Amino acid sequence: MGTPSKQLREFMERYKIDADEVWEVRSGGAWAVKHSALERVAAELSITFDRPSVIEANSAEKIAVVCVFAKMGDREEWSFGEASPANNKNAYCYAMAEKRAKDRCILKLLNSHGTVYSDAEADEFAQVGGPTKATTLPKKDAKEIYTKMQGEIRECQSREQLKIWGEANKDRIKIMPEDWQDILRLQFEEMLADLRQREAA
Repeated sequence: MGTPSKQLREFMERYKIDADEVWEVRSGGAWAVKHSALERVAAELSITFDRPSVIEANSAEKIAVVCVFAKMGDREEWSFGEASPANNKNAYCYAMAEKRAKDRCILKLLNSHGTVYSDAEADEFAQVGGPTKATTLPKKDAKEIYTKMQGEIRECQSREQLKIWGEANKDRIKIMPEDWQDILRLQFEEMLADLRQREAA
Protein backbone atom coordinates (compact mmCIF):
# COMPACT_ATOMS: atom_id res chain seq x y z
CA MET A 1 0.00 0.00 0.00
CA GLY A 2 1.25 3.48 -0.87
CA THR A 3 1.52 6.52 1.35
CA PRO A 4 -1.50 8.87 1.52
CA SER A 5 -0.89 12.19 -0.21
CA LYS A 6 -0.50 15.39 1.78
CA GLN A 7 -3.95 16.45 0.57
CA LEU A 8 -5.50 13.22 1.85
CA ARG A 9 -3.67 13.43 5.19
CA GLU A 10 -4.97 16.99 5.65
CA PHE A 11 -8.48 15.82 4.72
CA MET A 12 -8.28 13.01 7.29
CA GLU A 13 -6.98 15.32 10.00
CA ARG A 14 -9.54 18.04 9.31
CA TYR A 15 -12.52 15.67 9.45
CA LYS A 16 -11.13 13.19 12.05
CA ILE A 17 -11.06 10.22 9.69
CA ASP A 18 -9.03 7.27 10.96
CA ALA A 19 -6.45 5.30 8.97
CA ASP A 20 -8.74 2.25 8.95
CA GLU A 21 -11.42 4.32 7.18
CA VAL A 22 -9.42 4.86 3.98
CA TRP A 23 -7.90 2.52 1.42
CA GLU A 24 -5.90 2.85 -1.77
CA VAL A 25 -7.54 1.89 -5.05
CA ARG A 26 -5.49 0.10 -7.64
CA SER A 27 -5.80 2.67 -10.41
CA GLY A 28 -3.55 5.73 -10.30
CA GLY A 29 -2.83 5.76 -6.58
CA ALA A 30 -6.20 7.35 -5.75
CA TRP A 31 -7.68 6.85 -2.27
CA ALA A 32 -11.20 6.03 -1.14
CA VAL A 33 -12.94 6.92 2.13
CA LYS A 34 -15.52 4.61 3.67
CA HIS A 35 -19.15 5.60 3.23
CA SER A 36 -19.74 5.33 6.99
CA ALA A 37 -16.97 7.89 7.63
CA LEU A 38 -18.46 10.33 5.11
CA GLU A 39 -21.90 9.91 6.68
CA ARG A 40 -20.41 10.73 10.07
CA VAL A 41 -18.71 13.84 8.69
CA ALA A 42 -21.97 14.91 7.01
CA ALA A 43 -23.83 14.61 10.33
CA GLU A 44 -21.15 16.56 12.19
CA LEU A 45 -21.23 19.37 9.61
CA SER A 46 -25.08 19.42 9.47
CA ILE A 47 -25.16 18.49 5.77
CA THR A 48 -28.77 17.82 4.79
CA PHE A 49 -30.25 16.01 1.79
CA ASP A 50 -33.43 16.57 -0.16
CA ARG A 51 -35.57 13.66 -1.33
CA PRO A 52 -33.69 12.00 -4.22
CA SER A 53 -35.04 12.09 -7.77
CA VAL A 54 -35.15 8.69 -9.45
CA ILE A 55 -33.80 9.05 -12.99
CA GLU A 56 -33.82 5.39 -13.98
CA ALA A 57 -35.23 2.36 -12.21
CA ASN A 58 -35.05 -1.14 -13.65
CA SER A 59 -35.17 -3.80 -10.94
CA ALA A 60 -35.11 -6.67 -13.41
CA GLU A 61 -31.82 -5.47 -14.89
CA LYS A 62 -30.48 -4.25 -11.51
CA ILE A 63 -30.05 -0.70 -12.82
CA ALA A 64 -30.71 2.40 -10.70
CA VAL A 65 -29.81 6.06 -11.25
CA VAL A 66 -30.75 8.75 -8.73
CA CYS A 67 -30.02 12.45 -8.39
CA VAL A 68 -29.41 13.84 -4.90
CA PHE A 69 -29.30 17.46 -3.70
CA ALA A 70 -27.37 18.35 -0.55
CA LYS A 71 -26.90 21.53 1.49
CA MET A 72 -24.28 22.76 3.93
CA GLY A 73 -25.03 26.23 5.22
CA ASP A 74 -25.57 28.48 2.19
CA ARG A 75 -23.96 26.04 -0.23
CA GLU A 76 -25.82 23.48 -2.31
CA GLU A 77 -24.51 20.68 -4.52
CA TRP A 78 -26.12 17.91 -6.53
CA SER A 79 -24.87 14.72 -8.11
CA PHE A 80 -25.98 11.50 -9.75
CA GLY A 81 -25.45 8.04 -8.34
CA GLU A 82 -25.48 5.13 -10.77
CA ALA A 83 -25.51 1.39 -10.14
CA SER A 84 -25.69 -1.34 -12.76
CA PRO A 85 -24.15 -4.77 -13.31
CA ALA A 86 -21.34 -2.99 -15.17
CA ASN A 87 -20.15 -1.10 -12.08
CA ASN A 88 -21.78 -2.76 -9.07
CA LYS A 89 -21.52 -6.23 -7.53
CA ASN A 90 -23.84 -5.37 -4.64
CA ALA A 91 -27.28 -6.99 -4.79
CA TYR A 92 -28.98 -3.73 -3.74
CA CYS A 93 -28.64 -1.40 -6.73
CA TYR A 94 -30.94 1.34 -5.36
CA ALA A 95 -29.09 1.55 -2.04
CA MET A 96 -25.74 1.66 -3.87
CA ALA A 97 -26.93 4.40 -6.25
CA GLU A 98 -28.11 6.46 -3.26
CA LYS A 99 -24.80 5.95 -1.41
CA ARG A 100 -22.79 7.03 -4.44
CA ALA A 101 -24.89 10.15 -5.03
CA LYS A 102 -24.80 11.19 -1.37
CA ASP A 103 -21.06 10.57 -1.05
CA ARG A 104 -20.33 12.59 -4.18
CA CYS A 105 -22.42 15.47 -2.81
CA ILE A 106 -20.59 15.32 0.53
CA LEU A 107 -17.19 15.36 -1.18
CA LYS A 108 -18.26 18.26 -3.42
CA LEU A 109 -19.37 20.26 -0.39
CA LEU A 110 -15.99 19.49 1.21
CA ASN A 111 -14.22 20.62 -1.99
CA SER A 112 -12.64 17.18 -2.29
CA HIS A 113 -14.52 15.41 -5.08
CA GLY A 114 -12.12 14.17 -7.74
CA THR A 115 -9.27 14.05 -5.24
CA VAL A 116 -10.81 11.70 -2.68
CA TYR A 117 -13.39 9.06 -3.57
CA SER A 118 -15.91 7.18 -1.46
CA ASP A 119 -15.61 3.42 -1.20
CA ALA A 120 -19.13 3.15 -2.64
CA GLU A 121 -18.06 5.25 -5.62
CA ALA A 122 -14.90 3.18 -6.07
CA ASP A 123 -16.69 -0.14 -5.70
CA GLU A 124 -15.38 -1.45 -9.01
CA PHE A 125 -11.77 -0.97 -7.91
CA ALA A 126 -9.90 -3.68 -6.03
CA GLN A 127 -7.81 -2.80 -2.99
CA VAL A 128 -4.11 -2.60 -3.70
CA GLY A 129 -2.45 -5.88 -2.87
CA GLY A 130 -5.82 -7.59 -2.49
CA PRO A 131 -6.38 -11.11 -3.74
CA THR A 132 -7.93 -11.76 -7.11
CA LYS A 133 -11.60 -12.67 -7.20
CA ALA A 134 -12.20 -16.16 -5.92
CA THR A 135 -14.88 -18.61 -6.93
CA THR A 136 -17.79 -18.40 -4.50
CA LEU A 137 -19.10 -21.42 -2.63
CA PRO A 138 -22.70 -22.61 -2.88
CA LYS A 139 -24.73 -21.53 0.14
CA LYS A 140 -25.16 -25.09 1.41
CA ASP A 141 -21.36 -25.43 1.60
CA ALA A 142 -20.74 -21.90 2.90
CA LYS A 143 -23.36 -21.80 5.67
CA GLU A 144 -21.16 -23.12 8.49
CA ILE A 145 -18.23 -20.81 7.63
CA TYR A 146 -20.59 -17.84 7.24
CA THR A 147 -22.22 -18.42 10.65
CA LYS A 148 -18.81 -18.83 12.28
CA MET A 149 -17.55 -15.54 10.79
CA GLN A 150 -20.62 -13.68 12.03
CA GLY A 151 -19.87 -14.95 15.54
CA GLU A 152 -16.20 -14.00 15.26
CA ILE A 153 -17.12 -10.43 14.31
CA ARG A 154 -19.46 -10.13 17.31
CA GLU A 155 -16.75 -11.43 19.65
CA CYS A 156 -14.21 -8.70 18.77
CA GLN A 157 -13.59 -6.44 21.78
CA SER A 158 -11.70 -3.56 20.11
CA ARG A 159 -11.30 -1.88 16.74
CA GLU A 160 -7.74 -3.15 16.55
CA GLN A 161 -8.88 -6.73 17.12
CA LEU A 162 -11.63 -6.30 14.50
CA LYS A 163 -9.17 -4.83 11.98
CA ILE A 164 -6.82 -7.78 12.48
CA TRP A 165 -9.74 -10.16 11.97
CA GLY A 166 -10.75 -8.30 8.78
CA GLU A 167 -7.25 -8.51 7.30
CA ALA A 168 -6.96 -12.21 8.18
CA ASN A 169 -10.36 -13.12 6.71
CA LYS A 170 -10.43 -11.25 3.39
CA ASP A 171 -10.07 -14.46 1.41
CA ARG A 172 -12.73 -16.29 3.46
CA ILE A 173 -15.21 -13.47 2.86
CA LYS A 174 -14.54 -13.51 -0.89
CA ILE A 175 -15.59 -17.15 -1.25
CA MET A 176 -18.98 -16.46 0.35
CA PRO A 177 -22.05 -16.00 -1.89
CA GLU A 178 -22.16 -12.33 -2.94
CA ASP A 179 -25.22 -11.38 -0.86
CA TRP A 180 -23.58 -12.94 2.21
CA GLN A 181 -20.39 -10.99 1.46
CA ASP A 182 -22.49 -7.81 1.58
CA ILE A 183 -24.03 -8.82 4.92
CA LEU A 184 -20.66 -9.66 6.45
CA ARG A 185 -19.15 -6.35 5.31
CA LEU A 186 -22.17 -4.45 6.65
CA GLN A 187 -21.90 -6.30 9.98
CA PHE A 188 -18.17 -5.51 10.06
CA GLU A 189 -18.82 -1.78 9.47
CA GLU A 190 -21.58 -1.67 12.10
CA MET A 191 -19.34 -3.43 14.63
CA LEU A 192 -16.49 -1.04 13.83
CA ALA A 193 -18.77 1.96 14.42
CA ASP A 194 -20.06 0.41 17.67
CA LEU A 195 -16.53 -0.23 18.95
CA ARG A 196 -15.52 3.30 18.00
CA GLN A 197 -18.33 4.69 20.16
CA ARG A 198 -17.40 2.41 23.07
CA GLU A 199 -13.74 3.42 22.91
CA ALA A 200 -14.67 7.12 22.73
CA ALA A 201 -16.96 6.89 25.78
